[in-house]
This record gives sequence, structure tokens and C-alpha cells, in this order.
Amino acid sequence: MKKLLVVFISLFFTTVLFATSDGFKIKTVVIEGVKNVKPKTVLSEIVTKKGKVYTESIAREDIRKILALGSFENAELYVDKQSKIIKFIVSEKPYIKKIIVKGNKQFSAGKLKGEATIKEKGFFDKVELEESKRKILTLYRDKGYADCEIEAYPTTDVDSNIMTVTFLITENNKILIGDLIVDGCKSFKSKKIKKLAKTKRKKVFKEDTLKNDIATITKFYKNRGFMDFSVDEPKITYNEQRTKMFITLTIDEGPKYKIGNISFQGNYVVSEKELVKHCEIKKNEIFNQEKIALTLNKIYEDYSNRGYLQSYIVPDFKKTDNDGIVDVVYDIQENNKVYVGDIFIDGLVSTREATIRREILLKPGDVLSSGKVRRSMEKIYNLGFIDGAEPNILPTNTPDIMNLAFSITEGKPGMITAGAGYSSIDQFVGSIQLQHMNLFGRAQKLNLLWEFGARRQNYQIDWTEPWFLNKAMSLGLSVYNMERLRDYHYTTDAYKEGRTGGSVKIGPRISENTSLVFGYTYENVNIFDIQDEDLKQEILNDPDLARDKTSSVLTQIIYDSRDYVFDASKGAKYSYGVTVAGGPFGGNVHYLRNSARGTWFFPTFWKFIFSVNVNLGYIESYGDSSDVPLYEKYYVGGADTIRGYKYRTEIGPYEGGKVISVVNFEYKFPIVQENKKTILQGAFFYDLGGTWKTLNDIHMKFATDNPDNNEYYLKSGVGFGIRFATPVFPLRLDWGYGLNHKPGEDLQQFYFTIGNAF
Repeated sequence: MKKLLVVFISLFFTTVLFATSDGFKIKTVVIEGVKNVKPKTVLSEIVTKKGKVYTESIAREDIRKILALGSFENAELYVDKQSKIIKFIVSEKPYIKKIIVKGNKQFSAGKLKGEATIKEKGFFDKVELEESKRKILTLYRDKGYADCEIEAYPTTDVDSNIMTVTFLITENNKILIGDLIVDGCKSFKSKKIKKLAKTKRKKVFKEDTLKNDIATITKFYKNRGFMDFSVDEPKITYNEQRTKMFITLTIDEGPKYKIGNISFQGNYVVSEKELVKHCEIKKNEIFNQEKIALTLNKIYEDYSNRGYLQSYIVPDFKKTDNDGIVDVVYDIQENNKVYVGDIFIDGLVSTREATIRREILLKPGDVLSSGKVRRSMEKIYNLGFIDGAEPNILPTNTPDIMNLAFSITEGKPGMITAGAGYSSIDQFVGSIQLQHMNLFGRAQKLNLLWEFGARRQNYQIDWTEPWFLNKAMSLGLSVYNMERLRDYHYTTDAYKEGRTGGSVKIGPRISENTSLVFGYTYENVNIFDIQDEDLKQEILNDPDLARDKTSSVLTQIIYDSRDYVFDASKGAKYSYGVTVAGGPFGGNVHYLRNSARGTWFFPTFWKFIFSVNVNLGYIESYGDSSDVPLYEKYYVGGADTIRGYKYRTEIGPYEGGKVISVVNFEYKFPIVQENKKTILQGAFFYDLGGTWKTLNDIHMKFATDNPDNNEYYLKSGVGFGIRFATPVFPLRLDWGYGLNHKPGEDLQQFYFTIGNAF
């Protein structure tokens, strides 16, 4: 009871003390000094209100909020403790009721008022007035009115505090460039140098354009040996009427230099032999500043890949006694190696942290290699459901240890899509697909697909676990039921081919870029509804050809260094695989298949990518099979091999070949980009190759209009296409033109395809 009484007395005196200091209950809040701002507008912004307990810190914060409205020059606080009245005394900015523009002829008043920062029905600000003058002046000068003058006259009615702002514009003459004169040219004609510039006769003068032109001319000279090249301050003169301006650039070429000796000093980690490999410029070549800079970048990259992120490299140019010879010494300060401290991953929503962390090639305590950071980003993007992966290197209290943080932005991992299209091969094609690329947040992939159309029916389920048993090893399962309408020889829709089966694949990764694949497939194949008479007779003579059970094993090695597997811009992918069907694995089909493929991607300029794909294959029967089944042979033409020809019937033997050789050249370029990703791109392509019955039948010559044994010769096609990057799968629209058609064949083909070409 005594304790309770003590607490009560303490609370009582605390309340009394609080109330007697600044903690009184507010009777009234007054906003004084407003003319064009309603008091309730101010009251709605502040916390200090009638009936609340006054707190000085809150009232001071309210002053900041009042000034933040932008309507007041000043605000002061007045507190009357006896009457319990709080006053906020404000000094209101003039209210701009009207903006008037006079003297304008080239631009409408509405255009100029829209350009101005200050606006009608707003409050006056001196800084905004000056910014408005600057913007209007820039608008005029961009149209050639370099002598344009602008004056602003704000007038205010004192009683109402309402302002009218008048802009008085003196446009003067429009001035165009009369000529660009380049003085001092000795090694090149001035006409050639002037062509480098975008500042030209009859154009409007722009200071930024001239600065860029000087930089372009300087770069031109310094990449051609003139390392001492300089340009004086531009001289500008006018004609008497001030309608034309003449710009004179006085240049000093200086002597032309060749590279003498190239050496390095201060390097201990990287040998001189290795550094020389990075040199883009060699002894006795003309001095080239761009190549010097490129060499510098390559050396920096080498050091940063080794963990020397704090290295410092300066090229020192030493002119020798020999006229026109300059030695280049790269002065290297290696500093200490940097190690990884902690690794942080931010931004994850549905993805488990381990899913991202296992793709990062660095661990705490490792050397901080910029190459491994870059490759880790590529691996994270290659998961397929990440829209952003930004690395940040964070300093710690220890200079040689840096923390590494990855900021992740997740995309949509799964969705249901429906689509339809038309191609010359499959005619109408529709699809409904459910795809999830990050099942349970573990990057597991699930794909449910139903394709339907005039010539195909396809039901397929695929599931992939990229880290089976938490090891660097993938596991894939697939079941399918497919039915396709096939052409044969000269017969369109000659027969139907049905396949039902499933497969399992396991792929251990033996290094960062190299992996193995071991797979097993079992399927039933049925050929039915045969319309081609020759094929029908062949099936009647041997009914087993129409119904097969295939049990096969695949062994494959893959090397993949592509930066982004969904739309690569650099790197390569090679694969070689052997498939054995039948024999000890059962089934009634026996064959041995060797397949090899190589694809290379070369960045050219900006985001234009040149790619080359080579596809080679050979299949042969053995044991109880006298021949390779019709459906396992190679066929070319169509969207995925040689575009410009019908699939299966216009290249190679009509019954299919046992040897294939196809080469594709493609040049892609972006059309539409969003968030640094290409959404729509175009492509030009050239395809060539063929398929043959045996190795001895191969002829490495192109088919003419009507040669004998036309199927034994190479054929080629050219064309262009459009690539759409949808959230689920890429779409391709290609038009191909065959260069080696037989008489009577369609010379061109149109293709609509899901998936990348290679």
C-alpha cells in the first residue's frame, strides 16, 4: 500500500511539473499574416492543435513544415502561456495571378509560359524566376537567336500581395553558322577535319556541340600519332548584320610520334611477359591514345581479376632524343591483395538465400576477384527469374578486406500463358503453358505444355532440380506424348508420327563452365495414317517399321561460357554426345549416334551481336537393326537448320540422312529495350549445309538449278527475322529465302517458332 502511494504521489508531482513548464493544454492556435493561403491549409499540416498539450520541440518542427509548403518567406512562433494561445506568424510570398509575355514572335506565349519554372496560381520565388529566364533563353538560342535578351518585371499589389510577372523579350536576329574555319592543318586537309564536326554551315550554333566537335577532332589526331595536339579557345565573329557567325578553331598538331620501347615498372605479381600480351599497340606503330587507354583497361582488369582492386597504373610517355619517338612506361603500384569479408544478399522475397548464394563463386576469405564477381552475376541472371543483380563492394575497418553485397531484384518466376501462331511447316499452332522457374524458392523448374494445331499435338511435363542432393549436379525428369503430321518425298501430310515416353537426366558439373550429362530415354513410336504409297508398301513389307520401342542412353560433355544463356552476347557453348539405343539397354531399335555442336557469340559494337553455330551429327544402325528408323534420321530445312526451304523434303534424301552438317551465321541487333534488357530485336542470317545417306555421299559444293543427284550438294538460304523476349519463352518470326532451289519449289518460307535458334 505504501509503495502504491509513493508511485501515485510521484506521478502527481511529475504531471504538475510538466503542466507548469511548457506542457500546458492549448486553447487556441492562430495563423497570422496569411493573405492568399487559407489558415486551414496551414493548420492541416501542423501537429500543434487546439486541445493538445504544447511541446516546444513539436512547435519548432511545425515551423519547418510550414516553410516546406513553399508559400512563405518566413515563419515565427509566439507562445502566450497565460492565455494558452499559440501563434504562427508568417510572411507570405507574393501570389502570382498572371504571367504576361511581350515581344515574342517566334514562340507563342503559351509555349514560353510552359517553359518557365514559375507558374500562374503559384507563389513567387526569385530562384525560380531566374531559372525561368534561363530556360526561355535556352529555347531561343537553340533556334538560333543567340542575341536574344530577356527581362522580367514582377509587380505586386501590397494590400492583396498579388503579383503580375511580365517577361519582356527582345528576340533580335536569327543567327546561323556562316562557316567553321580550321586553321593550322598540316597533315590533313582542313576539309577532312571539318567533316568530323557537327557544327556546320546554315545550322544553329550550340556550345555543347562545338565542345563535342573539339573532342572528336582531338581524338582523331591523338589516335594518329599527334600526342601533343591542342586546340586554342574558339574565336567567334559575326557579319555586320549579325545574322551569321564564323567560328575559327586554331589547332596545333605538334610532331607525329611513333612508339619506341614499351616497358613496365613496379610489377611483381604479374610478369612483364603477361603484361605485354595486354598491349594493343606495338613498337614502331603510330602513337594511338585509344589503344593506350585500352591497354590500360586490360592491365587493370588482369590485376582486379587477381584481387588487386586497389592497384594504380599510370602510363608515362618519355620522348627520346630521336625525333618523333616516344617510349611508354607503365608505372604500376600494385598495393595489397583484397580479400572477401562477409557476403550479403538483399532484396529476396520468395527465393531462398541459399539459392542465390550457391551461384556466387566467392566465399568469405577468398581473394576478391572482379572476374568472379562478374561471372557470379551472370550465373544469377541465368537462373531465369532474376531481373536485377547489382554487386556492391563495401569497405571494412581492415583496408585489405572488403564486404560484398548483392542487391537482388526478383522477376516473375511463374505464369500461365496462351498463344497462337502460324508457320509454313506446322500451319496454325496454339499453346497453353504453365511454367515456374523458381519452385519452392529453390530454382526448381516446372513446365507443363500443351501444343495443338493442324499438324501437331503435344503434351509435355518437365521438371528440373539444378542442385540435386545439394550438390553441383542437376536432375531432370520429362514425360511426353507427341503426335506430328509429317511430309515424305513429294507427299504432303504423308503420315502421322506418335511418340510417347519419358526420360531422366543427371548432369554433374565438373567445373565452372564444364558439365557432364547422363540420360536414359524410353519411348514408344508409332507411324500410322500413311498416305504415301511408297512408304505404305515399305511398311506392309516390314510391319515392325511402324511400331518401335526405343531404349537409349546418352553420355554428353558440355562447355558453356556464355554470359546470358537466354540471349547471349559473348562466350561460346560446345557439346559432344554419344547416344546408344538398343543392345544391352533393350528395345527393338539399335543405333549409335554421335552429335557435336559449337556456338560462338561475338559482340561487335553497342549491342549488335554476331554469332556462328555449327551442328554435326552421324548415326548408324548396328546389331539386329538393318537400318536407322525413319524418325531418327536427320532432316534439314525449316526454322532450326537451313531457313528458306521446307522441312524434310527439299534438302537431302527424302527418306532422311545419316549424316548432317549445318552452319548458321546470324547478326542480331536491338530494336526495343526495357530496364537494360532487349525486349525486341532484329536479325539477319545466312544458313548452309545438308544431310546425306553416308559419309561418302558428301559433296562440299553448292547445288545448281538442276544438277544430277541434287540431294548430295550443299544448299543455303538467307533472310531476316524478329525476336520477341516474352516473360516465359522467346518467340521467333523468320523469313527465309533459299538460294539453291529446284525448279517448281517455293523460293521463300515464313516461320513462327518458340525458343532460340541456337
